[in-house]
Amino acid sequence: MVNREILSAEGSVMLVKVQLAEGFVGDVDQHPEEQISYIEHGLVEFEVGGVVRVLGVGESVYIPSNVEHRVRVIKACGILDVFTPVRVDLLGE
Repeated sequence: MVNREILSAEGSVMLVKVQLAEGFVGDVDQHPEEQISYIEHGLVEFEVGGVVRVLGVGESVYIPSNVEHRVRVIKACGILDVFTPVRVDLLGE
């Protein structure tokens, strides 16, 4: 399960709160926007450009423009995603 809430999308920056259920495995994603993901709670595995890291509360990961990445949720989590520029494809959700 994925639950997204756009908290702000002004200027060239977007802030999105994401809730992911335990066991969720995302598809490989790639987009032109730069991204920083901050873990509010839970435990999640990020694969960015072939490098795998497990992140817990208070940790973050930077995802450069156009780099393939994927997420696997180990423990239900809340993530704050920051994008620049704004991800227009998420505005319609």
